[in-house]
Amino acid sequence: MLAIRKHLWIAALLFAPPVESQDLTNLGGDLTSDSPLSIALELPAPNVDSQELIELHLEAHGDFHRSFEADRVGRKLSLGPSFNHRSCGGCHIRNGKGAIKFSTRPPGSPLLVKVALRGLNKNGAPKDVPGVGEQLQDHLVSGKSQFDIRLRYSAVGGSYPDGTKYTLRRPQLTFDIPGIDEKNVVTSLRMTPTVIGMGLLEGVPDATLLAMADPSDADGDGISGEVNYVPDRETKTMAIGRFGFRASHPTVKQQSAAAFFHDMGLTNELFQKRRTPQEISPELLAKVQFYLQAAGVTPARDQTDPDVIAGKALFQQVNCSGCHTMTLSTGVTSVAATTNQVFHPFTDLLLHDMGPGLADGRAEFSASGREWRTTPLWGIGLTDVLAPRVKPGFLHDGRARSIEEAILWHGGEATASRDAFKALPQAQRDQLIRFLRSL
Repeated sequence: MLAIRKHLWIAALLFAPPVESQDLTNLGGDLTSDSPLSIALELPAPNVDSQELIELHLEAHGDFHRSFEADRVGRKLSLGPSFNHRSCGGCHIRNGKGAIKFSTRPPGSPLLVKVALRGLNKNGAPKDVPGVGEQLQDHLVSGKSQFDIRLRYSAVGGSYPDGTKYTLRRPQLTFDIPGIDEKNVVTSLRMTPTVIGMGLLEGVPDATLLAMADPSDADGDGISGEVNYVPDRETKTMAIGRFGFRASHPTVKQQSAAAFFHDMGLTNELFQKRRTPQEISPELLAKVQFYLQAAGVTPARDQTDPDVIAGKALFQQVNCSGCHTMTLSTGVTSVAATTNQVFHPFTDLLLHDMGPGLADGRAEFSASGREWRTTPLWGIGLTDVLAPRVKPGFLHDGRARSIEEAILWHGGEATASRDAFKALPQAQRDQLIRFLRSL
């Protein structure tokens, strides 16, 4: 009986009518850029019309991509003393993704490892590992590396209903924290995501996210998205998380401040160490915040191509759009360029249980170790454009070498959509992926 219901559900997905047929070319609404694709994410959005703000954005571009290795505060290097990389742009290449690797040499590693002791603190935060914190900062300002992080992969085989075989890869991570038993530590391997349209995502009203959430699956569609309530360090309240693979931060400012602190060891007004001066000034943090909020968004390509049109319909018919919400709107925001915009990020910014295959056991506040924020899909087809020398990686840890592999790893609430995708003929699978590559 369960098998029959499953097949009926897949059939319903396959033959459901398209939900949305509007033109998606302007993915970022009025922030959609007409600059060359390779640099569009780094430049001010076209609707930033103040010369002063344009110059501020261009100045902040330099701060985002600069190396902090030579900066000094008093007589101390501000970088580190331990860190993952020396610059934001060193991991977010052209504001895109970084390489899927750990390095033992400067300037640092694009991949990182989140760690925690088992269990959560009373406020829901992960328990820091003594002497380490929440992240393995694998480089030292002395030029040495630490923790002996090693990443290997094991093969996971499978096949489509038509008999076509495929091979996925599962990451196998090892490291050494002196004095700590690894059995007591939960880990989460993370790659650097594309930073695109962050001001737009920040501007979606809380009410919109709460309206999309369905934690008890009241409508019975198998999807039970929920918000992650996390600390807002600026307001000292709990707020809805939007940024990070587990929606760990509520604002662009806090996400940026956390990256400065955890990725580069740079203290600031939101993340500090006792008796340590702020190494990132409020002014510099505000500039980087604005840089990310008001940057251009790349357009979708080839939206009149018959295969792209067919792939878009299939994307909706197999209900990928059940989590990867195609269209959202902002309200009134602190940045004029992002106010009252209709845009197409392909995310609901909610947490979803993605099944045991992608689970890592490192819970964060409302998010369990099986739950992940829906990753925005805009820009997913630009991997080769932004970083042509970097092998592409997809999902939170870069295990998927292609968009197809990323789909096949989906489980949990996405199982029905994944199986509906697998049930498509090869030509239609290709069309759906062609549509995704157009974004």
